[in-house]
This record gives sequence, C-alpha cells and structure tokens, in this order.
Amino acid sequence: MFKSFSTKLNPSNWTADQRLSIIYKSVCFCFLIGILITFPLWHHDRLFPMVPFHPALSDFGAGVHYFLLGLLLLITIANIIWKKSSLAIALISIMILLVLLDQMRLQPWVYIYFLMFIPFIWYFRVKDKKDKSSSLQVLNYIRILLIGTYTWSGLHKFSTEFIENVYPSMMMGLFKVPLDSKLLEMKELGYGMAMVELLIGLGLIFPSTRRWSVLLAIIQHLLILAWVSPLGGNTNYAILPWNVAMIILIIFCAYKTKESILFWPAGQNSLKWSTPLLILFIWIMPALNIKDKWDAYLSFNLYTERISHMFVALRQQAIDELDPQHLEYLAFENLIDEGKVIDIERWSFEEMNVPVYPSHKVHCAIGNYFCSKVSNEQNLMLVTYRKPFIDGNYKIFTCKDCL
Repeated sequence: MFKSFSTKLNPSNWTADQRLSIIYKSVCFCFLIGILITFPLWHHDRLFPMVPFHPALSDFGAGVHYFLLGLLLLITIANIIWKKSSLAIALISIMILLVLLDQMRLQPWVYIYFLMFIPFIWYFRVKDKKDKSSSLQVLNYIRILLIGTYTWSGLHKFSTEFIENVYPSMMMGLFKVPLDSKLLEMKELGYGMAMVELLIGLGLIFPSTRRWSVLLAIIQHLLILAWVSPLGGNTNYAILPWNVAMIILIIFCAYKTKESILFWPAGQNSLKWSTPLLILFIWIMPALNIKDKWDAYLSFNLYTERISHMFVALRQQAIDELDPQHLEYLAFENLIDEGKVIDIERWSFEEMNVPVYPSHKVHCAIGNYFCSKVSNEQNLMLVTYRKPFIDGNYKIFTCKDCL
C-alpha cells in the first residue's frame, strides 16, 4: 500500500491529464478565495468609483453587478467540482463582463487566471482521453504563459525604482533589516532578486533546466507569501491565493516534464491558434510598456514602482462637499494651501484590498469623480506621481484634462 501511495506521489508517474485536473481545480479555488478577499471590488455598492471601459456601461446599477457577482461565485465553485467546456466558457464570459463594467477588476492575478482558463474550453471537449495531444498542448500553453510572466516580471525589476524603493522595503519588512543596515545599500542583492525571477522564466523553456526553475519559483513565492503576511507587514492580501496558485501551476506544468516548447502546436484544434496569440500578448506586447504604450499590469510590471500613483488634494470648501465617508482617507500633506490630501492607493487598499489599476484612463476616471463632487475646480488638485515624490516625478492635471 505504501509503495502504491509513493508511486502516485512521484511526479514522473503523473499523466498530463492528472496534472491538468489538479491545475484547473486548484486555480479555480484560488480564484474563488481571491474574489472573497476583494469582495467590495466586485460589487457596485462602494465608495470608490467604478471605471467602465465605455461610458455606456456606467448605466448598469447595483443589481446587475450583484447578479453577475453571484453567478461568478456559483460558476467558479461549479468549475471546481465539474470539468465541462460550458462551465469554462461561462466563467470566462462573466469575468469579461465584470471587467468591462469596471477596469479596476483587471488586477494582474485576474488577468493570469483568465488567460489560463482559456485552453480548457477546448480541452474539456476532448472525449477520447487516450489522445494525449490536447493535454500536452494545454501544458505547453501554460508553460508559455509562465515563461512570459516570470521573464517580464524579472526584466522590469532591473530598474533604479525597484532597487532604491522596493528592494529596501522588502528587506526591512520580511527580514527585519534595520534602516541603517549596509545590506540596504548592496544593490547587487536587489539585482540578484530580479535575476532570479528572470532565470525562472528562461529556465522553463528548456526541459533540462525546468527542475531548477521550479525550485527557485517555489522559494520566491514562499518568500512573497511571508512578505504579504502579518510577518512581513505588506497589506496586499489579495495576492496570497495567487502566489499559492503560481506554486501549483509551475510544479504541475513543469516539474519532471520533458516536452519541448511548441510555438505552433500540431493538430487542428483551436489551441493551434490560441498559442501564438498568447505569445503575442505575453511575450511581445509587454515590451511596449517600456514606452508606456501597454498597461503595466498587462506587462507584469509588478512591485517595481515604475507605475503611477495618484493624490487628490482638496481645500476645505471641497472637503465639505464630499461624502462624509471620504473623511477617513484624508491626510495632511503640503500639496494645497489650507487643505488635505486623499491618497488614492491607500483608499483603494482599505476599501477593496487591491491597488489602483495604474493607467491614465483610471486616473482620469477618478479625477472626473472628484470633479463632479466639487463646485469650484480651484479647490481641487489632481496629481499623478512615481515614487519617490520629488520634482520631475509628478504631474499636476485638471478636470479638463480628464475629459
């Protein structure tokens, strides 16, 4: 009996279908936990403004959002229990609708889950389980997804913003390194973190190096899990289930696998076309983010501080015109005479447990929200910035700029 159990635990004995079954159920479960952690993000009754992709989509009320949210929860649970193409289609469709109604929902973990669910539409349609080609193609697709994710996430961290801002924060939060420690001045360690993530992505390309990529990825995600726990002091709890999902993904799609990466899989099914499209969006398009031509979250530009944040500064007259609930997010900052500031990032985290989606469109939507609340635009100042908040790193814009 023990020998039989140990044989099942041996990765060499996992079939492609077994790997995919564990991947799909685990990722659906982690997605469900992520939704519950960020519950206010997915409904309409919140203070933080909605950011629909088109103005016409702003006409849908709270009832539509709650209905879609209820469907999302039920169908996600159904996908954990049953493996059906129709359920995968329903899950993807509802995700699209909810994101169209509010771009704030397009968090990086939602984007990764969405892309990962796609090939299972065709995989679940395969009735002849003796044909291994479809299951191997899905594993190939997931590996391509992870290669792009880790590679670009690592490349984006080769920046002064990551080395000077994020790296010290991680060292102080996770390892309790004191502020005056010389370790914080050792930029080589920061670049080493970026290099490890880059090597994880590149190592997944070659069957001979995947074992090391899996090991490095597990260590990295365990450290991230510690960092975003109370131990590390980070508050982005929504990425806890995502990092668990990434560990499961990389183990079951890469460990002890010998298949080479296929850019154009054989066969006539839809994976033959979805794989090169995935390469376009995951491997090529993120390069445009270097020139701010592609969104940071869609480029896996994460925890680099090469993204824009937002302040809204208000004089007392404007503050008096706001909903009283805004008062808990006000802080004194020397940005506007006789006024206070709302840190939009802090507001988003405290109300929805997610960061602000860093794009010009979202910042303009937030600007429009405050412009509609105040009677005199002179009592309002909108500021986008990149850390640290110094000359040259921030931009002031007006209500007219938001139109």
